[in-house]
Parts: sequence; structure tokens; C-alpha cells
Amino acid sequence: MNKNFTNYFSKLLIITCLSLFSACHSNMKMINNNYYNWNHQQQLLLNIKNYKLNGLITYISKQYNISANFYWQQINKNDYRFVLTNPFNTIKVCLNITNNTTKLIINNNIFYYQQSPDVIIKELFNINVPFKYLNQIVLGIINKNQEFVLNKYGYLNNATLYDNNNVWNIMYSRHSYYHNNMVVLPKYIELSCNDVNIKIKIYNWII
Repeated sequence: MNKNFTNYFSKLLIITCLSLFSACHSNMKMINNNYYNWNHQQQLLLNIKNYKLNGLITYISKQYNISANFYWQQINKNDYRFVLTNPFNTIKVCLNITNNTTKLIINNNIFYYQQSPDVIIKELFNINVPFKYLNQIVLGIINKNQEFVLNKYGYLNNATLYDNNNVWNIMYSRHSYYHNNMVVLPKYIELSCNDVNIKIKIYNWII
């Protein structure tokens, strides 16, 4: 075999190997940075114990296609207040969850229940909303047994939530995140389960 050809081939092989190593190293760095951002983000989110937000929620199913403004106040880990209003900001429905008691206000009528709001709303209106998980869903917190996919910035792209017989697919809009000095928070979230589709558009956060 020609000596010059052998030398040329050897150099070409070395250059190719170095290029592949460099590409692999670059990809590994990107993946590691992705998960570094993700782990850092989760720790910041877990430190948020209370907050307020408002926005627009749309519920679509075979039976309903309704939209309403909403206000959410997370008081502590388990207690919160959820309010639905009409375009004139008149309260339509209010849920107060405190010490495992659900206080439901509809048209100034007050009802108390010992059941979770998920069960109450399902029984009263045949509306399926995973209230007990909404805190972690709107923040973007993932449980250990959840499946999830990150976007290229290390933030949630989508996740799957298993709730008894319900499987919720949760999508986070790729470019819809609020960035501030503390933490990155979602602007737009879409949940789907069977024939139910819930769209949540968040106007602002108060942390």
C-alpha cells in the first residue's frame, strides 16, 4: 500500500475521531447543563410555599365549552383559595380549602364538605379537574414517579400525571415562561384526559 496514502488515511481517521469526540463531549455538556438547570429549578420551586396568580381557564369536554377568569391563592402546602369570575369580575364560584375542609360558595350560597374539591366538583357539575395536583402543575413541580420531557433550556415541555383511573397529559408552551430574578414560572399550560381539555393562561404571578 502506498505510504503517502497510509499517512493520509491515518490523519483523516484521527481527525474524524477527534471530531466525533468533540461532538459527543458537546452533547454531554448540553445534557448535563439541561439537567443541572432542571434540578436547580425544582429546588427553587419546592421552596415556594405560598403565592398568588390570576389568569384565564378554559374547560372543554363533550358537555361543556366554558371560559372564566380565575384567581388562585396558595396559602400553604395544603390550603388554597380558587375563585372563578365573569368578565365583570363578579365571583361565580369560590373554593376555600382549609384543614381538609372544602368551603364552596355559589351565588352567595355557602356549602361545607369534608370531601376533596375534585370529588365535589365532579359530583355537582360533572367537571373533571385535578384540583389536588393543581399547585404542583401550575408551578411545574414533578413527583418522582411522573414521566416528563424537558425542553432545550431545561424547563418542562410536557409531563404525565397518573391520578387513580385518570391519566393527565400536561403540556407547557415552549416559549411561555415568566423569567424573574428568583425562578422561572409557566405562562401557559394545557391539560388533557380522555375527552377533557383544560387550558390555563396565567396573566401574572405574585411570589
